[in-house]
Amino acid sequence: MATDPHVTEEEMNALTQSILTRYGIDFTCYEPKSLRRRILRVLNHLNLSSIHDLWLRFLRDPEFVHVFMNEISVGMTSMFRDPVLWRNLKKRVPVDYGQKNALAIWHAGCSTGEEVYSMGILLREMNLQEKAKALATDFNKNAIEEAKKGVYHKIKMIENENNYKEINPYQDFRQYYTKDGMYDSMDPTLINHTSFKYHNLITDTFPTGFDIIFCRNVMIYFDTIAKTKLLNKFHEALNPGGIFIIGFFDTMMLLMDNEKFALIDEQAKIFRKQ
Repeated sequence: MATDPHVTEEEMNALTQSILTRYGIDFTCYEPKSLRRRILRVLNHLNLSSIHDLWLRFLRDPEFVHVFMNEISVGMTSMFRDPVLWRNLKKRVPVDYGQKNALAIWHAGCSTGEEVYSMGILLREMNLQEKAKALATDFNKNAIEEAKKGVYHKIKMIENENNYKEINPYQDFRQYYTKDGMYDSMDPTLINHTSFKYHNLITDTFPTGFDIIFCRNVMIYFDTIAKTKLLNKFHEALNPGGIFIIGFFDTMMLLMDNEKFALIDEQAKIFRKQ
């Protein structure tokens, strides 16, 4: 198997520039150390010994770019990850949006859907699901399909249930899924308000008109220039007074323009559009 740790910066630059030129997909703004780790993971997973072998796969298989994108964007997540965020949202959202006629949400970088189902449960328990419309996007097409299915291994569901208990110790998480052998299926009505779409944050036009945008632990993989551009785009995508939620591993506090984003919940990493 490929275990060579010596993928050079020049090789990475050549690869990302070639992908950009050939496919119009921009990986050039990824943070170099994160990108290198992910490329090494792809090489090992696909049993390739070098960047050269990887590029040969691109040349020989027109569909390989989708395989590469899916592999490089694999993420680890769970429902109600960082419970303090969800506890604080459960208090804040009814106050901010309970009296409004509609609530528009964007899950930017939805991965395999754990965040989307978490919000679906929260909306149901706040009696706001009927007025909510959500968009869930990712550039990993396999992840989007997994999110639509909402089927998770029962071992993973233990973590999901433990997180939920920190949000709502008075209800049974099992009401939201059905068991089927080694896998559990989430109640599909939890995402009736949600549409799933492919979207590349770097190259695609941003949708607009959102009251809440989640973009958690996605921008950690981008360089400072890309992060700054994305923050400006997210600001434009929010409605006046809308809230923007970043991940606990996102280190962007110094990049946030205080004239555009006000930090309203440091504990939960929630900002409000100025």
